Amino acid sequence: MRRPGRSRGSAASSIGAPLGAAAALLLCVAGCSLISVKSPERPLSSRDLNARILTREFSYHFIAVVAQCADDIAAHDSDPEVLANALRWKIGAAAESQRAATRLAPMMALLDTWALASQMQQFLSPGQPGGALLGSRQEVAVTAASELEAGAEDLAHRLIAASEFAQYQQFLASYTREHPLRDLQFVRASVVQLWSQKSGADSRLVDSVGTIAEAMEDVSDRTRLASEALTLQTIWRTELALREAGYSRDEIRAALSQLDERLARLSAAADSAPQLVHEAVADVRKSVIDLLQRVDASAASILETLHSERAALAADVRGEREAVVLAADAERTAIARDAARIADQVVKSSGEQARHLVREALLLLIVLAIVLLGLPFAAGYLVGRARAGRIAADGR
Repeated sequence: MRRPGRSRGSAASSIGAPLGAAAALLLCVAGCSLISVKSPERPLSSRDLNARILTREFSYHFIAVVAQCADDIAAHDSDPEVLANALRWKIGAAAESQRAATRLAPMMALLDTWALASQMQQFLSPGQPGGALLGSRQEVAVTAASELEAGAEDLAHRLIAASEFAQYQQFLASYTREHPLRDLQFVRASVVQLWSQKSGADSRLVDSVGTIAEAMEDVSDRTRLASEALTLQTIWRTELALREAGYSRDEIRAALSQLDERLARLSAAADSAPQLVHEAVADVRKSVIDLLQRVDASAASILETLHSERAALAADVRGEREAVVLAADAERTAIARDAARIADQVVKSSGEQARHLVREALLLLIVLAIVLLGLPFAAGYLVGRARAGRIAADGR
């Protein structure tokens, strides 16, 4: 009679374990169903939002420092080639800084801005391709570039986690060494493409593009940056085009003064001697036509440059969009694979637990049946044995 009792206790305890496991599996299934839920308006993380804001603020500072340094060089040097190089420097640096700071992925914008500052400092250092382009004020330019590089590195220290900073720094050192600047055109290899290749296909360039409000703010900020950069670059490119056409600032002022004098002489001639008016008009017309031809040539050059800049910006935006789409597709595929794998595991585990539960239940039912059916027979046997013993005792 003790053995059925022990079997019943062990069976009950063995049944309780599968029931607990089944409940845990049901909770796991309910939790796993949340894996595929992804909000289309997930806001940017604090790190990405700070990276976007601070990188663009640093770009403003970067452009202002380069422009001020270039103007200082122009004010203290009279060499035409040095003056032209100062203009080319601030045009190229401003365009590249604005392009780097407006990357779609905030961390890629930070990395690209940091790489630009490091490349520019290396380019302007003595012994490098740009080490003698700015004449006697070269040291001033190197100092400004070094300060900008230090500022970019400090910004990266504040925004990049300590566990990831070494990886970014190693990539930056390799990028600067393998892809140095060659001239003041600031032709650079794509930081985003090289980082994506180094990190592998499973890496994500951006976790989220933000909510609709954040996306609209980003578009507004990009538009403002582009418009301000276009205004400055148009002025600088016009000055450079006039300088390359043979006009200096003093010559432009002299030409305008000469034009005023000729107009004044025309007015005086018209008052005193009308017969000389035709000669003065022809002279003025020739001067004006000459000046307009040079201005037209400069404007055509500026328009061509702006067209190429716009095409390059469109190509960059298209490349970043394609990279983000590819990264999102890879992430979605990985999530789908994980969800399918987890579902298969849950189904298999649930089936095994269900089969185990059925076996335990059948075993319990068999034990209960044996107990229920065996008790009457055991009781009858014991009663009969006791009665036989009592009869035998009476017979004696």
